[in-house]
Formats: sequence, structure tokens, C-alpha cells
Amino acid sequence: MSLASLVKQTYDAALKSGDLLFFDAEKSTRSDNGVNFLITYAPSLASKPRNEETKLETLDEKKKPKVNPFLPPNPALVVKELDEHRVLLNKFCIVPHHLLIVSKEYRKQSEPLLPSDLGVAWKCMMSAYNGAPALVFYNCGPYSGASQPHKHMQLIPLEMLEDGPQPPIKSAFDEIKDRKAGQIYTLDKLPFIHVITPLDRNFIDSSTDKEETEDYLAQMFFGLLDAMFQQLRKHTSPGSEMSYNFIMTGQFMMLVPRAKEMAFIQDADGRPTYLSINSLGFAGMLLVKAPEELKALETYEPGLLNLLAEVGIRWSDSPEEMVDAT
Repeated sequence: MSLASLVKQTYDAALKSGDLLFFDAEKSTRSDNGVNFLITYAPSLASKPRNEETKLETLDEKKKPKVNPFLPPNPALVVKELDEHRVLLNKFCIVPHHLLIVSKEYRKQSEPLLPSDLGVAWKCMMSAYNGAPALVFYNCGPYSGASQPHKHMQLIPLEMLEDGPQPPIKSAFDEIKDRKAGQIYTLDKLPFIHVITPLDRNFIDSSTDKEETEDYLAQMFFGLLDAMFQQLRKHTSPGSEMSYNFIMTGQFMMLVPRAKEMAFIQDADGRPTYLSINSLGFAGMLLVKAPEELKALETYEPGLLNLLAEVGIRWSDSPEEMVDAT
């Protein structure tokens, strides 16, 4: 059975049995400097159970979490067992068929992605939704917005987006003139440190060797990681605890270093609120669970790109158009 069929079959069964909870949400958009942000308001998620012992910022890195929903996983949420990973359904979802790609053995969420991680993520992204566009993301480190300390990537379909099946941030990527696969760029319109690279789809699609694909994706990822550290050394002093967000589509990879998880914002009436932001925020998709959070996002005068800069790391001067990662 194909992965797409397994995803649908497992999702339908888990939803029916109550092992998976789907929450309705309201969607709206707000544009900032050409990026049409998707804002998802899901008040029912506010009641989602939260195990504070699994939070990365309070977890002793030398210890495994006392409660780990991935070891062992709920059998009703297991889509497929792979060599080093298992594909699970997200128990609490606002996007149908939201998947988690989890390491079978306990590994820390602060570790970088390995070639095997990237290879599995790519294969799942290409096959989980019958070839429809999808997005892989990885929240790495204590300030990345990760909710579990066990290493896991996430995968969502993009067909639900009204402006087309691509993350909103792709509109900024599309403005790179004469872009070349493997070259690493920064984008002038983004006020926070980031690096982005186009992927060579001709090479990936023509490759029939698993290790060759893994090696190519790892070369792109670690090239980005090195370029990100170059930017951090140039514009700030990197701390001992590194956190970053990783985004991958069928067209590009992107990395964004993080300074903190929570954004502090005020609505038009001056009321303060805190908002947790993960990789999806930097893809242009923001989630809120309370009406005051929604109002604050809709009225935040500096704009949503500046909101992301509050939890990322601002440039110390104008970003360069292109980064030499060699």
C-alpha cells in the first residue's frame, strides 16, 4: 500500500476511534511587504493537554523525558515503520494528515538533521500526499518553538492554502533574480538573519540512489548551517545554546536562527500578550489560540515580519544578497 493510502487510512481510523483529535479553525490573512501571512485561529487548541516536563527549556539535556509520547507511540497513530524512523500522525491537528517523522531511538531535538533524516523527510514529502505540494519543518533547540524534546520533523500538506499550495514566504524566495540551485541567499525584505537555498530538482528527481539523494540534501543543509553561523558571527555573538527553524519544500531549504520562543506583543488597545512561534511562523503561517492573540496579530503596527524579528535575530546592518558558504 502506498504511503498516501496509509496516511489516509490511518487518519480516518484514528479520527473515528478518538485517538486523533481534529480541531476546526478560522483562517485569515494579513500582508506585510509582499508576504501574505496566513493566520489560523484555533481556540479549541487552548485546552490541549500540556506536559510541562517535556518542555525543552526545563529539560535536563542529560536525561530523557519522563513522559515521551513517541516511546512508545500510540499504535493507532503509527502510519509506517521505517529503518531508523517511524511516521506518526499528529494527535492534535488543525491540518488533516499532519505527520511527524520521529527517530525510533531517543535523540535530542537540539541535534542537527542527519543525511538519513533528510532523505526520509524528502521521500515522505514526495509521497505522503500523492505528490501534492507539502512542507517539512524542524524546530531545533530550546527557543525554536518545539513542544517535545524527542527528535522529530513535521510534515504538512499545503493544498489548504488559499493563495496556492506554497508557503507564503515563497513569494519572497521568488523575488531572487537568476537564482541558482545550491547558491545560498539572503532576502532584503526579511529583517532577521536567515539563509535560503534553491534545490536542484532535476538532480534529485533523476537520482535512483538513496544515499546519493541523502548526501545531496545533507550537503545543502550543512551548507546552510555553516552560512547561518557565518551570518551570526558577523551580526551578533552566538550563544552556547543554539536554536533554529528549518523549512524545506520541493523548491528550497531555509534556516532561521532563534533568540527566543515567545514574542511579546500588544494589541491596538495596549493589552500585552505572548505568542509562541515555531518554524511555520517563518514559513508565513501563524497560529493563535485566544481572541486576544488574534487581535494582537491583526493590529500589530510594526508588521508581522518585524514580529518574527522579535523572536529571531535582527541584522546589525543591511543583509547581503548572497552568502559565500564555501
